[in-house]
Amino acid sequence: MSGDKVDLSQIRGDWDFHSRYVCNAMEQTLKRTNKYWKELKKASTKKGQVPVDGPLMDEFIEACMQTRAITDDFLILAECKTPAKKASASKNKAKSAKSRAAKKSGKKGARKAGGKK
Repeated sequence: MSGDKVDLSQIRGDWDFHSRYVCNAMEQTLKRTNKYWKELKKASTKKGQVPVDGPLMDEFIEACMQTRAITDDFLILAECKTPAKKASASKNKAKSAKSRAAKKSGKKGARKAGGKK
């Protein structure tokens, strides 16, 4: 990560926007990295090797470094995620678990009742 302090309050203000932005940046960078890698493999003179110098390798290395930098952004996003979002996600899981349990118990009761007739 860079030595500059990141203003986390700016990210907390619109966490969802920043999360989508970082995901899009990662997707675009990975596409570019894969494109350069394929071009390097095509430019190879020997199977299982790629040219290790030249402008194409420089572009590939730059794309790899940008990918690494974006992974730091994911760590910052994880740090900035508000506890309210985490709590609401766990509440939704609890509600759906209760709902599934209620449905299962209702089905079992109907089978038992049907079997006694």
